[in-house]
Amino acid sequence: MTTSANFAEMDDSELPKLEPIISALKCEQTGHIMEAILLYEESIFKLSQMAEADPNRRQLCGKYLKMYEARAKQLRDQVKSHLHTSRMLEHITIERGARGRSYQRLFGAYLDDGVREAHLNEPHLTEPHHFRNLINFLEVLVKNCRYLKYIRLTTRPDSVAPKNQLQILQQIKSDLASGNIQMNFQLDDSLHDRKIVLSSGLVIKVGRGLHYFEPTEDSFSLGLCDFDFRKCLATEVDIWKCRAFAKRLKEAPEEEYQAAKEARPDPHAYSSD
Repeated sequence: MTTSANFAEMDDSELPKLEPIISALKCEQTGHIMEAILLYEESIFKLSQMAEADPNRRQLCGKYLKMYEARAKQLRDQVKSHLHTSRMLEHITIERGARGRSYQRLFGAYLDDGVREAHLNEPHLTEPHHFRNLINFLEVLVKNCRYLKYIRLTTRPDSVAPKNQLQILQQIKSDLASGNIQMNFQLDDSLHDRKIVLSSGLVIKVGRGLHYFEPTEDSFSLGLCDFDFRKCLATEVDIWKCRAFAKRLKEAPEEEYQAAKEARPDPHAYSSD
């Protein structure tokens, strides 16, 4: 069986220099399995392109393609085996016009120190209120999960203003990086599924994704900042639990917590006495 240790022992002089592979090995060795799978898949795609563009490297690229494809499949099978054992923890019906259904209220109890990576599938990220919802969710995620290291966001490309979408996503990525959190995003034209997958083994499915709030009536309505005040659209929420995709830290080293705390902006820094 091929493992990340086997990859680490390969001759670097032969290995095509692909940043996703280096990142994939690091993720796998630190237990961030979901992110490792996607990084392996990115490397497979880039190696395929490299082989097509340079016939002289086709054989070498093919050698590594087989290795990476095999490893990605092993990890995908591992994740699938965990998902097959999942059980529903909670089913929530949100009625139209309901309040008190912020991300913190709905998901906060499931966001804890066991979450080291989070994957978010949200097809619709094109309008300003879409990005406000995303940022509010990320604030809740980062505030509750103090060992969070990786966020993977998948969305559809904006066919009307693609540059604006990329600029906003890059800005969010840079902001998270300043707090020692790496966010990778990818665009998928075929994306329809809306879900949040956490490395602790939680899978959250919301019928409307992040966008289950009614638009605020004006710029100065309650709910502008605290989403508990916002009226909701009708939707359904299912929360599933399976085995964790990565080992939970029983006692995370205090120095790791302190390093994360110092690297991230304190959400209470601007509170008054």
